[in-house]
Amino acid sequence: MRWLVFLLLMVGGGSVSALPWSKDMVDQPSVKPQEKLVREAVGSVPATGKEVMPVPRDVADVVRSRLEASRKVFNPVVVDEASIARGKEVYAIHCEVCHGAGGKGDGVVGKKIVPPPMDLSTDYVQLQSEGQMFYTITHGGIAMPFYRDAIKVIDRWHVINFVKSELKPE
Repeated sequence: MRWLVFLLLMVGGGSVSALPWSKDMVDQPSVKPQEKLVREAVGSVPATGKEVMPVPRDVADVVRSRLEASRKVFNPVVVDEASIARGKEVYAIHCEVCHGAGGKGDGVVGKKIVPPPMDLSTDYVQLQSEGQMFYTITHGGIAMPFYRDAIKVIDRWHVINFVKSELKPE
């Protein structure tokens, strides 16, 4: 009988003092899509290589840095058929759901967003410098999320080549 009590205390006692398994899913941190849990330290190197510009601190910094990028960041990728084809491929994966196949802001998801996604064929977008467009893709905008973790640096340039070459105003 003593052994039975001892055995029950050992087996049953361990489960009584175990962690509250029913609350583990509630108590863990959650991260929304395209949201970073921790900001990188200034000057840190991302896993995919060093970024061209720092992460903005607020909306005013986004606007200021976007204008600065238009003067300091230049497209290292030559506009050719291969670049435009790669840009179209990456655009279809990451951009088309919001901006639509023709860049009009009428993608499947874009139709549900307020404010609607930018029409990429407008003069406002087409006349922007490539550096400014790169900054927007990298760090997002007022309503647009950032893609610095989703799209490789070289592919962002290909997307810009595609947008500027193929999504012209009608």
